[in-house]
Amino acid sequence: MEPGILSKISASPSLVWVMAAIGFHVMNVFLGASMAFMKKTPSLYRMHRLLYFAILLSLAMFLVLNYIHGSNDVWEYLIGAYFITVIPLSKRWDVMIHAFFSIIGLTLLPVLILLQLF
Repeated sequence: MEPGILSKISASPSLVWVMAAIGFHVMNVFLGASMAFMKKTPSLYRMHRLLYFAILLSLAMFLVLNYIHGSNDVWEYLIGAYFITVIPLSKRWDVMIHAFFSIIGLTLLPVLILLQLF
C-alpha cells in the first residue's frame, strides 16, 4: 500500500516550505478580505506586508532546498516569479484585481506540490 500524500509531503524537506507558504497565503487572503470591511490602519497594512514576505521567504526556502536535493524546473521558477512580480504590481490596480491575482497565486502553490510528487 502506497503511503498518503501528506506523509510524502512531510518526508520531503522542500515541500514542507510550500505548505507553510500555503498557510501564510491563506491567512494573508483572509486579512486582505477583512481589510475591505474594516478601517484600514497602518498596522493592518504592516501585517499584510509581513505575511507577504513570509510567503516569499517560504518560496525561497523551497527553491533552495529543492535545488540542493533535486533540481528545479522552469515551472518552479515561474511560480516564484509570479509571486515576486505580478502580485506586487497588481496592488497598484483595483483591490478586486489584486485579490483575483492573489487567489491565482494561491492556486499555483499546490501545483508546486503536484510537480514534485508526480
